[in-house]
Amino acid sequence: MIRIQAWALVSVLAVVVAAAVTAVVATTAPAFLSCTGCPLVPVKHVIDGDTFDSTHRRVRLYGINAPELGEECFNEATERLRELVGDEVRLELGPRKKDKFGRVLAYVYTEAGDSVDETLVREGLARAWARDGQHRDVLAALEREGQEQGTGCLW
Repeated sequence: MIRIQAWALVSVLAVVVAAAVTAVVATTAPAFLSCTGCPLVPVKHVIDGDTFDSTHRRVRLYGINAPELGEECFNEATERLRELVGDEVRLELGPRKKDKFGRVLAYVYTEAGDSVDETLVREGLARAWARDGQHRDVLAALEREGQEQGTGCLW
């Protein structure tokens, strides 16, 4: 009887450990986009999930479209952008320098060089912008993956 209980305990522990490892691997998938050499700019204020003010200009994340005020996931996307950008970010310009509102269009990276655009799409807090941009294909693939897995509040 004791052998059976020990075997059952070992089996249960193996399942729990396997699930924990799977969860860690899923949430720590390697980043595709990084830019440690991109110039740093200060962040003054986050407007929403894809826009912030620097001390120089308003910046719109090039590769994504986050929910607007009143839309589902707006608060989650805005708060996550605030967490990711901190006090400084790195910017990589895309093919177009400004949008129709005069905002600077840029791919945004943390101080460490990790892609903010990628993180928001990967976490299901923003959609990939499919119109143009040098990282469009990577972001679109991450969006499809997130949709298939039901990641975040958008899917």
